[in-house]
Amino acid sequence: MKFILIEALLRQRKLMLAFSHAGMVVVFALSCRAPQALSEIRFKDYPVGKSAGVDSVYIQMLAPYSDSLSKSMNEVLCSNERELFKDQPNSDLGNFMADAYLWAAREILKQPADMAFMNHGGVRINRLGKGVITRTNAYEMMPFDNQLVNVEVRGTVLRQFVDRLAAEGGGGGVAGISYRIVDKKAVDIRVGGQPLDDNRVYHMVNSDYVVEGGGGFKGFQSLPQLREGYLLRDAIIDYCRMHNNKGMSVQVGTEKRISQ
Repeated sequence: MKFILIEALLRQRKLMLAFSHAGMVVVFALSCRAPQALSEIRFKDYPVGKSAGVDSVYIQMLAPYSDSLSKSMNEVLCSNERELFKDQPNSDLGNFMADAYLWAAREILKQPADMAFMNHGGVRINRLGKGVITRTNAYEMMPFDNQLVNVEVRGTVLRQFVDRLAAEGGGGGVAGISYRIVDKKAVDIRVGGQPLDDNRVYHMVNSDYVVEGGGGFKGFQSLPQLREGYLLRDAIIDYCRMHNNKGMSVQVGTEKRISQ
């Protein structure tokens, strides 16, 4: 009886091995086939509008997250005294953002800072209305996670950069620096109210995007830099909160920091 049982077990193992080898052959054969070329793509548009039905199950599932997000994004940071616009050559909205960066570099990061820039293309809204400024507004102005960078830049390099801005029509925003545009060149460049000194080393606050060559100017990449991972958007939020804590509204001067 024992011999019969052993023989039966051996036959079962041989059968399992045979199936295993057969499966490997099939897999190998399939893997050797030529890849199939995509012959057709089909799609169907599904319009989403008021007529579309509401899935109450998903609404209920997302409600706790939606409520929490809305509460955070609707936080009132401060109030704004007047309507601000993205414009060229002088942008009150861009100047407001540059003011925030310069203040944050000095007061939050405790860094030396002479001036700050906000690139024109980085201002993502065209208008900031008079009244309250919310966290949502801050995200609308600066939706990207760009970081504040403090760069040691000699006056000659700074002049080249400002000349490039002038050739592009100005815009963006500036703080601590002013200039006029004549024949697409920057003239009467002043830092802290004083004429730009080509031989002096200044501390410039700017976006990591610009410092790394975004926009085409490559002159900052190899210069000494301070980076602390502080977001430009957080600078705007902290700047607004500072005003609110002091019972003040944001005031952007009506002077033309960039003129032509």
